[in-house]
Parts: sequence; C-alpha cells; structure tokens
Amino acid sequence: MFDYKQFEDELVTQMESTLEQLLEEYNDIYIFSLDIANDMGSAGIIANTYSFLEEQASPGDEDYYYFKYCEEEWDIWESGNFNKIKDNMSSYLENNHKNFSKNSDGTYIYTELFYEHSSKIIESCINALIRFKTSACNGLLLTLNIREFLEEDERIEIFKKLNSKEAAAEYSEYIDEFA
Repeated sequence: MFDYKQFEDELVTQMESTLEQLLEEYNDIYIFSLDIANDMGSAGIIANTYSFLEEQASPGDEDYYYFKYCEEEWDIWESGNFNKIKDNMSSYLENNHKNFSKNSDGTYIYTELFYEHSSKIIESCINALIRFKTSACNGLLLTLNIREFLEEDERIEIFKKLNSKEAAAEYSEYIDEFA
C-alpha cells in the first residue's frame, strides 16, 4: 500500500530543502515546479530565474510566455534530493506493475487502478504545494508539471489554487503557447 500522506509530507520537506539550497546559488528565481514523471515513478524540481528568462526572450516577444511558463525550457533541474521519494514511487509501481498496466498486441495500456493511483498522487502533490506555499515559497509562482499527462484545463485549475488571480489570469491566457 502506498502511503499518500507520507508522500505528501516528504514532498514538502524536500521542496523546502531544495528551495533553500537553490536560493543560495540563485537570487532571482521566480517560478518553482514540482515535476512528476507521467508514469508516476519519480519526482523532482524544475525552476527558472528571471535572468535565464531574459536570455531567452523579452516581454513583448512573441515567444516570451512560452519561455516564462514552459518547464522544459527552464534553467534549473533538481532531482537528487528526491531519491528516497523516487525510490518509494518506483518500487510501488514495480510491485504493482501487473495491476497498473498490461500489454495488448504490443500496446502499453494503463489500467483503471493506475489512474486511481495517479489521481491520489496528484492530490498529494497539490496538497504538498499548498503547504509549501504557506511555509517557504516567499511569493514564487508554483506549478505542478506532469509532462504529457495533465490537460490544459487541469494545469490551469492547479495553477489557480497555488497562485494569485493576476498570475492565474496570465497563465490561463497564454497556456496554448506552452502546454
């Protein structure tokens, strides 16, 4: 059985620790994303700085919001602090592989049990980000990234829960450019 509450608690602790370490090296981080693999097998952090964003695009440039909000274009990728979390996530998947996926004619298909697990992982991640927001994020924009898993409307709803109305309006307006 996967302990979703323990997972949430460990995420908060690791996000706080990672942010603290990153702030020692970078003084202009503006956005911080909890990154979960789309197979729910690992976790890490992706963040970006204003200085890196300015190297990619300037406000008013056609692709500015793409570089501002697209996690894959950001400068900082950190997964080392998340080894214990990753080990727990991947072990659970390995132990439940037959319940979570099946091969049919060479096609990899996730089962309903996998999607139930994924929903609980996402809920735990959102809860962890909300807790992190109140404890350590100091006004940073926060996101949850699960590449090729979350639909645009899901990304927007999560972003709204974590950030100001103004930031959420901008994110929503330009989501077609980066999601």
